[in-house]
Amino acid sequence: MRAHNFYFCIVLSAMIFFGCMGQIFARDIRLTATVDQNILTLRDRLELTLTIHGTQDTAHPSFPTIEGFTLLYGPSISAQTRIVNGEVAVSKAYTYMLQPTAKGKFTIGPSVVEYKGEKYTSQPVSVEVVDAPRQSASQTPNLEKLVFIELSADKNEAYVYEQVILSFTFYFQKGLPVGDIDYEAPSTKNFMEEKLGDQRQYEEIRDGIIYNVLELRTALFPMVSGELTISPAKVKCNLIMQQRRGRNAPSDSFFGDAFFDDFFGRDQKRYPIERTTKPITLRVKPLPEQGKPKEFKGAVGTFDMEVSTQAQHVKVGDPITLSMSVYGEGNIQTIHEPVLAVDKENDFKLYPAESNTQITSREDVIRGRKVFSKVIEPQKPDLKSTPAIVFSFFDPRSGQYKTITKEPIPITVEAGEQEVPIQLTRSHDKVLPVKQQVQLLTEDILPIMTNLSALRNQENDLYRNPFTIGCLFVPVVAVVASYLLNRHKERLTSDIGYARKRRAHAVAKKRLEGARTVLRQNQTGEFYACLSRAMSDYLADKFNVTPASATGDKVAELLTQRGIGDDIRGEVSRLLTDFDRRRFSRESGTSDEMEAALKLAEELITKMERQLS
Repeated sequence: MRAHNFYFCIVLSAMIFFGCMGQIFARDIRLTATVDQNILTLRDRLELTLTIHGTQDTAHPSFPTIEGFTLLYGPSISAQTRIVNGEVAVSKAYTYMLQPTAKGKFTIGPSVVEYKGEKYTSQPVSVEVVDAPRQSASQTPNLEKLVFIELSADKNEAYVYEQVILSFTFYFQKGLPVGDIDYEAPSTKNFMEEKLGDQRQYEEIRDGIIYNVLELRTALFPMVSGELTISPAKVKCNLIMQQRRGRNAPSDSFFGDAFFDDFFGRDQKRYPIERTTKPITLRVKPLPEQGKPKEFKGAVGTFDMEVSTQAQHVKVGDPITLSMSVYGEGNIQTIHEPVLAVDKENDFKLYPAESNTQITSREDVIRGRKVFSKVIEPQKPDLKSTPAIVFSFFDPRSGQYKTITKEPIPITVEAGEQEVPIQLTRSHDKVLPVKQQVQLLTEDILPIMTNLSALRNQENDLYRNPFTIGCLFVPVVAVVASYLLNRHKERLTSDIGYARKRRAHAVAKKRLEGARTVLRQNQTGEFYACLSRAMSDYLADKFNVTPASATGDKVAELLTQRGIGDDIRGEVSRLLTDFDRRRFSRESGTSDEMEAALKLAEELITKMERQLS
C-alpha cells in the first residue's frame, strides 16, 4: 500500500510539473516578421524571418503574400531556449531568402500561425526596391536607419514638483558592432533629478528591422513654473563595418550578424557617428491657490501616512516618541514634517523631529517613504491622548489638494513625583528679638575643590592618539573608493572598448585554462586552436578590434603604436604563426613541447599585460 502511494505521488508531481512547464512555455505567444533591410536594389537579396515566440510546438506559419519578390530558398529553421533569472523564453524562427524582381514600394503581408485553437498574426512589413546601385566599399553606407537616438518624456505638461519620466533610447540595428560610445546627457536646468534603475537593454522591431536598444531613464521634478526646455542629448560612437576584399564580393556584405564576429578574409572600417535628439519643451503649471490647506508645505505626489508610538502609559514630563511615516510616489526628499494639531500650547512640550528617507523603488518611478521621529512630553496629568497628526499634499493626477488626518492615540498620564526643594539654611517662623548667625545645614552641594590649578588630566589626550587620527581618514578613503568603484562600474556598462580592455586578461586566463583541459584530453589540434584563440582574442580586446584583425602585420603595427619592444612583438608573431601551423599539421609535437607552448603563451600574455595596462 505504501509503495502504491509513493508511485502515485511521483506520477502526480510529474503531471503538475509538466503542466506548469507547459504554462510557462505557452505564455506570451506571438508571431513577428522581420527583414535584414528595408531599402535595397534589384541586385540585393532580402532575408525574411518569421519568429514564433513562446512555444516551439506549432506548425509552420503561413508564407505571407509578397509582390515584387521571388523565393530563392527557405525556410531554414532554428529554435532557441533561454533561461534568464529563472524565466524560460523559447522561440522558433523560419528564415526565407527573397530576390526582388521589380522596383518600387512593396508590402510583405501578414503571416498566420495556429496554436491550440488560437490564431496569431504578424504585422505587415514595408520594403522599397530602388534603382540606385549599392555603394562601393570605398564609400560610406547609409547609416541613418542603422543607428539613431530618441529623447522623450512621459508627459507634455506637469505641475511644479510633479514627477516627470525622461527616457533616452539608443537604437542600433541588431548585429552591428558599435564601440567607443560617448553619451552627453541633456541639460536639466530648473529640475531636480533622480536616476531610475540601471541601464535597460532589449530588442525592438521597427519597420520590420530588429534593433538592439539601450535605454536610460531619469525622474525629473520641475522646480519653477513656465515653459521649461530640456536640451538635446548627444551620442558619439564608432560603427565598425566589415567589407569583403575583391571587386566581385556581394554588395550586401557590409556588416555581419553579431558583435565582433571573426570575419575571415574581411577588412575592417570604422565610421564615426554623431547623433543629436530634438529638445523637449515641458509646460509646468504652478500649484493652484484655491483649496490650499494651511498644513500644506510643498509635497506633490500620491502619499499615505502611518503613525505609531510605543509609550502609552507615562508620567508628566516623560518623553513619548511619535513615529510618523509618509510613503508613496513622488519626490520623497522634499516631504516636510506632518503637523501636530495641539489644542493648547501648554499641554505638550514639543521637540524638533528627526527624519530618515528611504527610496524603496527606482524602477518605473520614484517611490519611497520618509519617517519622522518626534518626541513630545505631556505637561498635565489629565491628558487622555496625543495630538492629532495632519499631512497635506497636492495630487497631480486629480489636480487637487488632499489631507490625511490621523486620529489621536490614547495615552494615560500620571502625576510625576513631587520635587523637594533643597534646604541649605534653617529658617524661623518667628522673628527672634536677638539677631542670630545663620546656621548651615550641609555643605555637600558646595564646591569641594577651590584650587582649580590642582586639576590635572591623568590620561593621554584622545586627539593625540594615533588610532584616533587614523580613524578620521577612514570616511574620506571610503568616499573616494566608493566614487571610483561606481565610476568604474558605469564605464563598464557604457564603454564597450573600456570593458573589453579591462576584462581581456581575465578572459585570456580562462581560455588558457580551457587549453590546459584539452591538453589533458590529448586533443592536439583543439589545444593549439585554444592557444591561438586565447592570444588573438586577448590582443583584439586590448586594442578594441575584431579577432580577425589581431593577426599578422596588423598586430605588429598595433604593438608598435603602444611602444611594445621588438623582442615581444617578434615573439607574438612567431607564436601565432607556430600555433596556426601546428593546428593544421600532423607534427603537433610531444606533450612536453605542448606544455612548454602553454607556459610560453601564459608568460607572454602576462608580459604584454604589464606593458599595456
